[in-house]
Amino acid sequence: MELTLCGLTALLAIYLLYKFVDHIMRLPRVDNNSDRFIFITGCDSGFGNALAKRLDSLGCRVFAGCFTEKGETELKKICSERLQPMPLDVTNRDSIRRAFELVSGKLQSTRNGKGTAAPPNFRPMSVVAKQLGGSRCHFVWR
Repeated sequence: MELTLCGLTALLAIYLLYKFVDHIMRLPRVDNNSDRFIFITGCDSGFGNALAKRLDSLGCRVFAGCFTEKGETELKKICSERLQPMPLDVTNRDSIRRAFELVSGKLQSTRNGKGTAAPPNFRPMSVVAKQLGGSRCHFVWR
């Protein structure tokens, strides 16, 4: 009886391990990180800073909005040339407009010479807000 119980436990453990590995193998993978343009706000410290550094290390091109000059200079020192820190105060319309113009200019000069201000998968925030249940962002690239 104990042998049967041990055998069933071992089979169950093997099955669960198989399902776990199968699940991990089916997770979607993102390739061509150098083709990804990501805009992040709040990169002076905390989650935004950590995310900007991580995405830069993965090879993504990151536009990092920083509230302070100290945050900008720290990111310039630590990260590669793929990361573009910029001044950004999300409560100031002029600051947002300048950041948008800077990002648009960079995209125009780097996206296959097409001269478009937004990548092909640009989606208006109204569409994304409906999917997320509401948001205060103005534009999103994926």
